[in-house]
This record gives sequence, structure tokens and C-alpha cells, in this order.
Amino acid sequence: MNHFFKLLIVLLFGSTTGVLISLVESAHEKDKSEPIGQWWFVPDTRLAGRAGEEIQRPPVLQERQRLVEIPSLPMRFKGQLPSERQLNLLEGKSLPQDEFAVEMWAMYHVDQPVGAVVAARGQGDESIPWMLSFYDWEASLSLRFEDQQELLLKQPLKTWTGYKERWVHLIANVTGNQVELYLNGDLVASIAHSNRRLAWPTQPKFEVAAYMENEPYMELGNLLRNVSLWDRTLSKPEISERFQTLCGQVERGELFPGEFHFTAPPYLHLLSASGVNLLWETDRDATSILRWGPTAELEHTLTFDQAQRLQETTLEGLSPNTNYFYRVTCHSAGLPPLDSGLLTFQTGVNAGEPFRFAILGDTESRPHVNHRLAELIWGERPHFVVNLGDLTDAGMEPHRYEWTQEYFLGMGALHSRLPVFPVPGNGEGDLFWYRHYHRLPDPEGYYQFEYGDIGFFMLDSNRSESDFAVGGKQYEWLEQRLKESTAKWKIVCHHHATYTSEEDDYGDRWKEASTFGDMNVRPLVPLCEELGVGLMMFGHLHLYERSFPIRDGKIDRHQGIVHLLAGGGGGNLEDFGPTPAWFSAKTFRGHHYVMCEVNGNSLTFQMYDLDGKLRDQWKLEKSNNSGE
Repeated sequence: MNHFFKLLIVLLFGSTTGVLISLVESAHEKDKSEPIGQWWFVPDTRLAGRAGEEIQRPPVLQERQRLVEIPSLPMRFKGQLPSERQLNLLEGKSLPQDEFAVEMWAMYHVDQPVGAVVAARGQGDESIPWMLSFYDWEASLSLRFEDQQELLLKQPLKTWTGYKERWVHLIANVTGNQVELYLNGDLVASIAHSNRRLAWPTQPKFEVAAYMENEPYMELGNLLRNVSLWDRTLSKPEISERFQTLCGQVERGELFPGEFHFTAPPYLHLLSASGVNLLWETDRDATSILRWGPTAELEHTLTFDQAQRLQETTLEGLSPNTNYFYRVTCHSAGLPPLDSGLLTFQTGVNAGEPFRFAILGDTESRPHVNHRLAELIWGERPHFVVNLGDLTDAGMEPHRYEWTQEYFLGMGALHSRLPVFPVPGNGEGDLFWYRHYHRLPDPEGYYQFEYGDIGFFMLDSNRSESDFAVGGKQYEWLEQRLKESTAKWKIVCHHHATYTSEEDDYGDRWKEASTFGDMNVRPLVPLCEELGVGLMMFGHLHLYERSFPIRDGKIDRHQGIVHLLAGGGGGNLEDFGPTPAWFSAKTFRGHHYVMCEVNGNSLTFQMYDLDGKLRDQWKLEKSNNSGE
């Protein structure tokens, strides 16, 4: 095959950094089994500025662009103008007119209506002979004929959750007398019509457009992954095979089919003053070379000679509070090397030294939101990030893609430079991929680390019913570790809530009383109050809430613990009950992150929303452990 590639970044009707990889066959060498055009859409989630300059993307060649070009008017769909367009992907005689098949491959993981359209059209208000769309779990195919009659096929998918609960595969077959619509390999609609020609404009063009005004920061590539076009119809076995091929890519966690790439970029975690854990994963078995050092000369080298997808190591013997540079290069036979670019991290500070860290939770969906939060956090340059669980929505063993095509897509670039300290949420409750992508102290579900003046105690609240009861495994572990800790500050992190006024997880507050938190987690609270914990942090509810300091079930500004809900990652937003709770000092409904500045006897917290606006600010002081 004589594929050529082109990189196209469109800046019309809303900015985008998304990447379009276009594979188009020359007419005289095209294999009839292959589409005449195939386009892969991937959002560009590199960090802005120099942090993203060297990060490698799939190998593409930029097609020469016209010096001046007047785009066609945008198509209004569902009352919306497009938030992003990919124009003139094929033009004129390249577009099949008498018989063709068109394909869409999408992943829908938001609770707001968004969609995409693939269409043949002309300039201005000329006729649109055909249009295939997927919007808010509804597929539709519309045709317009020369006699101005129209045909519309609609397939509602409201009760259907898709492959792996998210993925949607559509193929439309169109001939002069038959229209078929296939969903995930199955024929779901078919209409015969009289032999009529489509109303083709004078200079037809092929366009893809996204309609995402209900999801700020979402790009076309966050929803639509592939569009393909054939100059013939496809048989049912071909459609089934095509669907299975795409599903196989999902199973393997691949983002760029056929291209050598990272499915998990170099990924920092469990940072200390003298070392850090690092892992990376490629789409195929590969050997690797890791180079690192205190300068960009990268004086040290570590070679990984066994070819495998996942590689991991611990860098030890490093100097505290020191900048380090590193680069990962991967090799697979017969392919150009895969290079991570020059990356950086900083080792942990010593006790008594000030530092800052970011707090985030429930990054479970919406890579576009998580990438936005990653950009804001990166702009603050904290020392590390604490993730309060539900890194993924349902990223257990059958759902690897929620790590490679969602979590790492949104957060990977950040954690190539800023280490993450996670706790598991119910989204990764089986710990299968959570353990795969982290090297944490045994038993990995819960662990302790110290950074500067803070001792962090990271728990697995998925086991709270048995483990958190008095005498339970994690209860006893926490009791022992808290007693042994000499850290100035003690912070306990877990996923499920101790105190929250969320509307319906712990009793429907619109109809009945609430327990105001998870009663399986609550037994830890007296233990933490007794052993000097100043802050308990959690996620699970997709909201922000800060409590007054609480001790013995009532507000105690001098000896109480502040309970902080920070579930502001990309999950579907929830809401609070209709009346204020006795313990609640501040509530906010919206995506967010929290920054903590640690300086001796004070911890200063600031919470920012998705637009970078300050929404809450408060301080803990060691003199009185106040939450004011």
C-alpha cells in the first residue's frame, strides 16, 4: 500500500490542539480490501510550552497547505455550531458517489450530550448529499436525493452501553437502492429505496465536525477515534472483522494502530528524598535504555535488555531536593526508536523545608478535563500530586483501556514530571491494573510515606467493611503506623467519605435522613482523633467540601480534624443535599484541584476551579490545629 500521512491542526470555531492522522490511498495502487481514506483522531495532551517540545508523536509528514483558502460555512447540527472541524479530507472525484461505506469509531464517556458528524458537502449552502452522525447515544444517517427528497435512518442507543460500556462502531452502506446501518457488527436498520442519485454538489468535500458545547475543553479526538471511507459497500463478515480488529486495539490498550508508541508514558511515583519509582509501557514488546543525571548530559545509563511491554525501575542514591533529568528510549526490531523526550523531576525535600503538593481525586473519565487540570497543576509547579482514588471509572481487569486511553491520556504528561501518590478507589477496586501501573510498598493497596514534615497514610477503603473496623487489618496497621510516626503533620488519605453532605450516596437527603458519610469508614475517625491526625482527605463524591474541625462528633476548632472531600477530577459531577450540614464549612460543585503549601507550623490550602479561579482558601496551624 502507498499510504501517506498528514498532520492537520485546525483552528476554526474554537481552538484545538488535536492531531489528525490521515491515511489516504492513491487510486491506482489502492488495495480493494482497504478504505480509500482512513483518519485517526487523537487529542494532543502534551503539557504546554517547553515541557511538551520534545515529546514524540506518531511519525507524520505534513502535507503542503494552500497559501490562502476560504473554508465552507459550518454545518449547524442539533442547534449548535461545531466546536471543531476537519475540512477537505477528500475532495471532488476522490469521493465515491454511486456506492460507498462510511465508518465511525467512537468512545462515549460523558453524561452531557455531545457528538460528531461525518458528511459529504459543498461550499456555502449547497446540498449535503449524505451525513452520518453520532450524538448523545443516537446514531443517524441522512441522505438527500436529486429530486430533493430526503431519507433519514435513526437508531436510538439509550438502553445500550456499547462495547466495554463505552465504544460505538457505526458503518453505513449506501447504494443506489439500499441503505444499511450497522452497530458494533450487527445490522440494526435497513431501507430499500427507488434507484435515485444523491444530490451531489458541484465540488463535493469530505468533512468531520464535532459538537461539544456541553463539554468545555473536549476535543473531537476525545470522542471520535476513527473515520474511514470505502468506494464500495462492505459485507457483513467484513464489518464484523473490522469491529473485532478495533476491539482488539482496545483490549491491548493501543492508541495509534500500527505505530510504535507509549501506552503508558514514563510515569513517576513513590518519590522520596533519595529515590523515585519509574515505569513505562509500550504497545509491543521492546527493549529500553534509561539515561538520567543532574544535568541534561544524562551521565548515568540503565539498560533493559529483555523485550517486554512494561518496564520499571527504582532510581536510588539520589540527592535530596535536587533537580534530575531523564530520557527513555525504546527499541523494537525494524522500527525507528521511540523517545520520551528529555524529562525532569525533583527529589523530595528534607524535614523542616517548605514544599507544595497538589490534591486531586476521581480522574475517572473526561481526559479533556483531567488534561486541563494537569495543565493548571503544572503551572503551579508543586513537588508532587496526591490522587484520592477512582483514577479510572471502571478500570478493573476487563477495562485496560480506561488506563491507556483515558487516565494516561489526561494525566500522563503531568506524571512524567510530577510524581503521583495514589490511593485506590472503587473504580480500580480489584487492584489489577492499579498494581500493574504502580510499584508501591506491599501490599500496595495501602502504604505510608513521609515527605518533609508530613507523614501520609494511604488506605484502601474498598476493604473498609472488614479492614476499617476496630481490630481490622488496616485499622491495626494504621494504629501502629500513627503511633510510630514522628512527623510534625499526619494526613490520612482514602477514597470513601468520612463526612459529606452529598445528596444521595448515604441516604437520599431530598426524602430522608443521611448518615453524612460512609459508616464503614467512620470507625477510623476516633482512632485518628486520638493519635494526632490533622486532616483526613478523600474523594468518591464528585464535589468539593471542607468540614469545620471535628472531634467526638462535634465541631472543635482547637483539637478537631478537618475532613476534606476533593473529588474534582473528570468524573460526572454530583450535587449536595437541599439543606446545610452541621459540619460543612465550604461546598463547591465543579471540577477542581487543591494546592497545599507546607511551611513549618502551618499548612495553607487553596482550591481552584477548572478556569483557574480561586474558590476556597484556608489554613491549618499547629498551634491550635484550627481549620479557619
